[in-house]
Amino acid sequence: MKLLGLTAEPAIAEHARERMRLGDLVGAKTTAEAEIQRLGQEGNTPELWRLRFRGAYTGFLGRNEAAHNLFAEAESLAREAGLRKLEADVYLTRAFIFFRQKDYVSSDRLFRAALQIAEQIGGWYLRGQSFWGIGKNLMIQEHYQEAIPWLNESLVIFEEANAPLSIAMVWSELAVCHLGLGDDTKAMELLRKAERVNYDSGVLHNYQVVLANIGNIYLHSGDYLTSIEYYRRALALAREIKDPVSIKKWTRNVNLAYARIRQSVNQANRVCR
Repeated sequence: MKLLGLTAEPAIAEHARERMRLGDLVGAKTTAEAEIQRLGQEGNTPELWRLRFRGAYTGFLGRNEAAHNLFAEAESLAREAGLRKLEADVYLTRAFIFFRQKDYVSSDRLFRAALQIAEQIGGWYLRGQSFWGIGKNLMIQEHYQEAIPWLNESLVIFEEANAPLSIAMVWSELAVCHLGLGDDTKAMELLRKAERVNYDSGVLHNYQVVLANIGNIYLHSGDYLTSIEYYRRALALAREIKDPVSIKKWTRNVNLAYARIRQSVNQANRVCR
């Protein structure tokens, strides 16, 4: 990865990114700072690399305004240096921060900007992530029919690249779409496949989301006790990885399932009377 005349160690950069994906923000920051120091000792300018990691790190901590400022600087540096691949990579990360903020318009705009660059320069990761991001934005807004072609396009790219975690990620998004369209069977089929991949790989953040989505299918079908079982498993993992957003969501889902049980009992009692 060429950065303003310097060459970053791909393994080190990937290790830092993986730490962030697994929620190990301290480990990611430590790795990033070590690489920045190494580059500085070699007499190179690590500013762009620094901005990317600090922007992502700050975004994961929820300091969104600061993160966007860092990424704006990184975008400008990458653009001025003609580093299109790096520019697109910054767009992808910033787009996901906008997604977390529920600013789907800005998120979609940046995913599409990344896709435009990716279509010009190639690269499976940039193209796959861009298609996935556009589809995910549509999915979260319940535009399920529109989201499916974008997600399917990303799935083909990830399958050709043999990227199992990315494949499982898309399966999960497609499952939500099919569930929203009323096809519980297809949704469960996709989630079971995603469940196996994430369990085997030990990616707990993705695994807990898949478990909660399986719980949603059981809730939708009226099997409230089984839905609670899956929500509780997801909740336990969310607590283990200290994910406050998921803890709140899965707790709400557990309470919802219990409320549905009470509602069913009340309806049955009225019928008996």
